[in-house]
Amino acid sequence: MLAAVLHAAGGPDAFRLEDAPVPNVGADDVLVRVKACGVSYRDVVERNGTYKRDVTFPLIIGLEIAGVVERVGDLVTALKPGDRVCSKAFSSCGDCRYCRTGRETTCLRRKPVRGGYAEYVALPQDAFVTIPETLSFEAACSLGPGAGVALNAVRDTANVQIGETVLVTGATGGVGLPSVQIAKIAGARVIAVTRSAEKADMLRRAGADDVIVSSGDFSGEVRAITNGEGADVVIDTIGSRVFDAAFNSLALHGRYAFVGQLFGENIAINPARIFFKRAQLLGVGSVSRAQLMDVVALAAAGKIKPEIAKVMPLREIAEAHRLVEGAAVHGRVVVVP
Repeated sequence: MLAAVLHAAGGPDAFRLEDAPVPNVGADDVLVRVKACGVSYRDVVERNGTYKRDVTFPLIIGLEIAGVVERVGDLVTALKPGDRVCSKAFSSCGDCRYCRTGRETTCLRRKPVRGGYAEYVALPQDAFVTIPETLSFEAACSLGPGAGVALNAVRDTANVQIGETVLVTGATGGVGLPSVQIAKIAGARVIAVTRSAEKADMLRRAGADDVIVSSGDFSGEVRAITNGEGADVVIDTIGSRVFDAAFNSLALHGRYAFVGQLFGENIAINPARIFFKRAQLLGVGSVSRAQLMDVVALAAAGKIKPEIAKVMPLREIAEAHRLVEGAAVHGRVVVVP
């Protein structure tokens, strides 16, 4: 099978297009013929060496997978050949105390999903849920690591309520854009922050009530928009480089949901700022099967609309990574084998 293989960390040209063996199918695995794979920022940081967890070489990356089940292992009960599926970012064991108490995203034996940059991938059945015929593979591939995590952040972790104000950083990203859409569905007023003026119209189409274009401290603009009160909820997909501005934008009794950390720096804050504001700092995990099933249903109903910037052949994977790493497109880049 054709695969884009990494033999070491490096730039976009580190990929080698090779004829790799079709992966073996274990008892709990499904073999999926890949129809589309989104290029996520986790792929970028795995490729360039920033993200090192469970990374060994040679390696086929690619976690945003959609395709058709070709074969199933002897213990597989959830899926069958011919099923159309899309992936989560991790597979969970189903047996540990976290899985058994509805917290599968912190599974003690979770395994990262990888392998989408190839014609076939074999992964545990827990990694996939089915998708309807009405949903294209290109639209479905990024739902789990994108919209699924956004649903976790907005609905299940930050518990956004009707009438609240939600601030989304990195609002045009893979998690940021569906966070805007889902917060709007939840009945919130949405303030979206982006560095790119060209992407403001896309954010308004997604449901943003206000768009702030800024690469610096945007808290003054948030305060002005909210009559000095600030945002009830912050959905932060960027991390350390926007933390001060985002925390300054948080209202009294606000909830700050950490979704992403794109850089290596730490943050520093006087604890008094947290308790004087009565703030809640919340860590958002990955996406559960139930959450992914919910966003598939929302996407099939047209309530979540993935923004696809470009569909490219797998042979152009280096260029696809250059586009994503350079934030050169509006929406998701998808590769097809």
